[in-house]
Amino acid sequence: MDVAFRLLARRARSEAEIAAALERAGASRSLVRAVLGRLRSLGYLDDSKLAVDCVERGKERGLGSLRIQDQLRRLGIDEKTVEDAALDRQEERELARRLLAERFTAADLADRRVASRAARFLAGRGFPAEVIDSLFDSWE
Repeated sequence: MDVAFRLLARRARSEAEIAAALERAGASRSLVRAVLGRLRSLGYLDDSKLAVDCVERGKERGLGSLRIQDQLRRLGIDEKTVEDAALDRQEERELARRLLAERFTAADLADRRVASRAARFLAGRGFPAEVIDSLFDSWE
């Protein structure tokens, strides 16, 4: 339990992260299951809440759904929880539009080279191609 509490003292962790740390510390599988169950019952582990919090932080940082989902998968969050916590397309489109408006002017985006650079900027932040294409379709 000490290993788990030390990790949880720094930041919220996924069940997979805690399980991996306990296994590295030499805990048996039955002990790992028992510790995870106890931490869940105490409210210290909740992968769904962790996923929602990660999505909110990602939105605040201007990240698209692909980047956010990648982060969640690296934390060991299961695929269903990752999909349940995802941004909806309209919300993601508005976030991408806001990022473009902060970084580029409409006149700049009329230039194909600048528009291409803007599309790469959004792709690098994790926005899906459909969202990027829909923004540039509405600009033309």
